[in-house]
Amino acid sequence: MTGIFNFLMIAGAVQGFIFNVATFLSRKKIERPVLFLNLFVFFLSLNNLQSWFLEKHFVDSKFELANFTLPWYVLIVPMFYAFLVHYLEIEKEITSFVRISIGVFGIELLTRAVIIVMVNNSVWPPFLPELYNNIEDVVTLSYSLFLFFKSAQIVFGKSYDISPVIDFDDLYWLKWFFYLGMGVFLLWILAIFFNITELVKKPYSYYPLRLASSILIYWVGYQAFFRYVVLKDRIILRKEVRKKSRTEHSVKVRVDRGAITFAEIERIILREQEYLDPYLSLEKLSEKVNKSVSTVSKLMNTYTNGNFTDYINKYRVEEAKALLSNPKFSYYTVASIGLECGFNSKSTFYPAFKKFTDLTPTEFRNNMGR
Repeated sequence: MTGIFNFLMIAGAVQGFIFNVATFLSRKKIERPVLFLNLFVFFLSLNNLQSWFLEKHFVDSKFELANFTLPWYVLIVPMFYAFLVHYLEIEKEITSFVRISIGVFGIELLTRAVIIVMVNNSVWPPFLPELYNNIEDVVTLSYSLFLFFKSAQIVFGKSYDISPVIDFDDLYWLKWFFYLGMGVFLLWILAIFFNITELVKKPYSYYPLRLASSILIYWVGYQAFFRYVVLKDRIILRKEVRKKSRTEHSVKVRVDRGAITFAEIERIILREQEYLDPYLSLEKLSEKVNKSVSTVSKLMNTYTNGNFTDYINKYRVEEAKALLSNPKFSYYTVASIGLECGFNSKSTFYPAFKKFTDLTPTEFRNNMGR
């Protein structure tokens, strides 16, 4: 069992470092959110790597080296908090705590060094390093919980309403991070309890915590970076999509009264680009054009040779085709293009696109590149 835990711990750390290298190599410019996200993964990985080194006894068994560990864990939550603040673009309204956290890290490092030197020279009693470990654990846990709850207030409260990013991201993935984070903190509290009461000896008391943090590296590394890339793509794509008038779409001239009414509705849809709204529904459109739901539904069925969903998706797919065939956007993700064209997920974008083109978005882009 010990071997399995050690393997998972070092695997998580290695994956974290690979994520750091891959992220930096894939970005021409390292934006602040990406920087703090990488630091979050980096310090989490360093903390696990350091624990693995100690447990495998790769360090000298001398008293000084065995007790002189760097408090990387004090910087983990602050880096995520800084990522969150910069990701939401609210750094002008909310303090990131980066400098304070570096100060706490320095104080803990200096305190540990002083204690080790004094105990090693027999000035202070030998039990002091172990006592300090427990105190440092409690202090760091308290500070990390403070920032964790401040982060939760931003995501679950009203603070994020001031963020322009909320138009592009519903933060659902971030809410899941907090559910996972709560589990990690509970394991941390449990580890401290075991250490103080000595019900479970070190390093076994930390095994569940290390395993959970390794899983967190995998999950956050993928989710946060993927979401950030999509976000940046969508911000640029939105400027492109919304800058042109959609009245360029041809609206066929119809002669009967129902056709004239539908043509008026269609002009509103195109002029105001209603199809780009991922939450557009028959009810919402009916309210917009001041018609009953049954009237709009009947008009759609009569004059579109399909239903409301197909009619709206047709314009979304046309918008996506224009972006996918534009060399200017060849490096933008397919997901970001689909989301910015009005689809609410990748899983709805792909089937709709194939329905109207007989190709997946990726196949369509590849064919256009030939």
